[in-house]
Amino acid sequence: MTKILVLYPTGWFTLSSLILIRKPVQIYQDFNQVPKKFFPHIIAGAFFQLKKDCLQQIKEIISGQQNENLLFLDVFPGQSLSEIKILLSAKERMLLLEQLGAQACLSITDYEFRELLKSDIFSGSTDNADIKWVCGLEKSGINPSGSSDFLYDSFSQGKNFLWHQQLGYLYPLTGKVVYGNKIGRTLGFPTANLRPDDSDKIVPPMGVYAGWVKHNGSWYKSMINIGIRPTLDLENVTIEAHIFDFSGNIYGQEISIHFQTRIRDEMRFPSMEVLKSQLQKDQKTALQLLDNKNMFSQMDKFIIL
Repeated sequence: MTKILVLYPTGWFTLSSLILIRKPVQIYQDFNQVPKKFFPHIIAGAFFQLKKDCLQQIKEIISGQQNENLLFLDVFPGQSLSEIKILLSAKERMLLLEQLGAQACLSITDYEFRELLKSDIFSGSTDNADIKWVCGLEKSGINPSGSSDFLYDSFSQGKNFLWHQQLGYLYPLTGKVVYGNKIGRTLGFPTANLRPDDSDKIVPPMGVYAGWVKHNGSWYKSMINIGIRPTLDLENVTIEAHIFDFSGNIYGQEISIHFQTRIRDEMRFPSMEVLKSQLQKDQKTALQLLDNKNMFSQMDKFIIL
């Protein structure tokens, strides 16, 4: 058993009420898959738009509860709400719920949720259950304001990248590494090109960032670029991470990028040499930022309430 450690401005503190066994969340895609045992406590939420206030609310709800008696009900947008952008993909929110102590989770679309509410199965199984509604989920369905408010607030900040202050965690992008044009390696900065596993996920504004890459359970400092790479006269937006102190072929493998600090806007440079010189400056800046913000003294966590 391990204790969750949460980073506050003054350092790491133990949340003694949140003791969990580190094992994957058991995910159910249909109510009929859920064991017929009775869950006296249900936390129902639109966890795809999970933010700091919801994290704190969940922490208070589960404090002192037996985790094996908790069922998390994860409701996400289906085709009827396909226009909604999400903050956390399925894999990302399951990881976050796991860190909070979740052991069982029913994951269904908003349409399935509404149908479930009408059924005798749901009402009969939860008559005496304590159901907590969090993260913009109501009995009538998903309230998408969590995502829309975040989009408005975060993108109106301009150059101030303070997403972790609103979210309570470093913003992740999870997906597979795909082939790029391999120009970065000619400049001494090879990159892993990420294709996010959810096309509806919010992508940070174009620019250069300092952050972290998680691969096969290990964390690496990283410098990330989102943009069209105007110096190369390219047009398609790419998400590229130069991973410090890392070598190896990871094409086709899954990684997650966690954004910490925005360094600068994407820029056009007069030559490749000038671009290379700027990348060297960016690297120095990124390493200084990552060294000064020791957010990963426990490298399997990214909650930073």
